[in-house]
Amino acid sequence: MKGFVAVVIFLGSVSVCPQAIDPGFAFGRDYTFERMVATRRVNDADDKGTIKLVSYVYRPVKAGTTKVVLFSHGSTGGLIRSAREPLDGPPFALVRFFVSRGYTMVIPMRRGRAESTGKYVEECSVLAGECSTADQLRLGERGISEALADTNAVLEQIVYGKLVRRNTKVIAAGISRGGFLSLLLAAERTEVGAVINFVGGWYGVTANLSTDENEKRMADHKIRLQRAAKKVTVPSLWIYAARDQLYKDGVPQKLFGYWTDADGSRAEFIFVADHALPNGHFIAQDPSLWGKQLDSFLKRTP
Repeated sequence: MKGFVAVVIFLGSVSVCPQAIDPGFAFGRDYTFERMVATRRVNDADDKGTIKLVSYVYRPVKAGTTKVVLFSHGSTGGLIRSAREPLDGPPFALVRFFVSRGYTMVIPMRRGRAESTGKYVEECSVLAGECSTADQLRLGERGISEALADTNAVLEQIVYGKLVRRNTKVIAAGISRGGFLSLLLAAERTEVGAVINFVGGWYGVTANLSTDENEKRMADHKIRLQRAAKKVTVPSLWIYAARDQLYKDGVPQKLFGYWTDADGSRAEFIFVADHALPNGHFIAQDPSLWGKQLDSFLKRTP
C-alpha cells in the first residue's frame, strides 16, 4: 500500500528555545509532572545487575484519560555531548500539544541517558577518537536491541504497571532515533495503536560522510524499515523538513519509500519545504508547521 505524501510550505518565525515560558500552559493548573522508574536486568561486558530507567511523565490536570503517548528521545549526534546531560526531553511546545489534548506523555530515558543508570551503548564518539564512522554503524544492532528492551520495560512497568489498563492502545512517538524506534516498536507490540515519527532515522546520512558510508547506512535503514513495515498494520505519520543537517536532500523521502514499498500500512508523509528553523531536524519545536495535520491524524486514530 502506497502512503500519502503532503508537502507543506510555511515560512515564519520560531523560537528555538525548547523550554520557553508559556503562561498559557502552567504546571499545577494545566499539567502535572513526575519521575517514574522502571528497572531492567542486564548482564553484559558493560553492566551487570539492575539498571534504573527514569521516565518523565506529564499528565493533564483535567485527566481521567486513558490516552498515552510513549515518546522516545533521539541520539546525542554521535556523542557530541555527554549522554548524561539532561537535554533529552521533547520540546515543551510538543508536551503542551499532546497534554492539552488530554494525552499523558511518558518519556523514557534509555540506558545511560540523563538520569537512567548503566552505560550508554548506542553510540561512540568519532570526534573524541573513540571509534570510526564504520564503528557507529556496527553499533546499530546492539543499540537498537537495547533501546527496544528499555522501551519495553517502561511500557510494561510504567505505562501498564501504573497508568492505564493492560492492552490499552498507546501512541508510539519520537524524535530522530526515537521516531525510528517507534516504528520498530510497533512491529513488536500490538498495543501500539499509531506511530508519530518526527525526523526518524537511526543514523545520520550527510555530505560529511563518503558515498560508500552513506549507502551502507541507507541499506541498514532499508532492511530494518521494510522488516518492520511488513508487520505493522496501524497508521503512521512521518514529519520531516528541508535543511535537516542530519539528512541529505532526498533521504527522508527514501526512508518513507522503504516503508511504503514494503506495504507499510496507512502511512502519511509531511515534508515542510520552507521554514525559519535553523535546522530542519528541529521541526518538532514548532507545532504551527504540522499541528493541523497531526490533529487530523489523531482524530482518525482509535
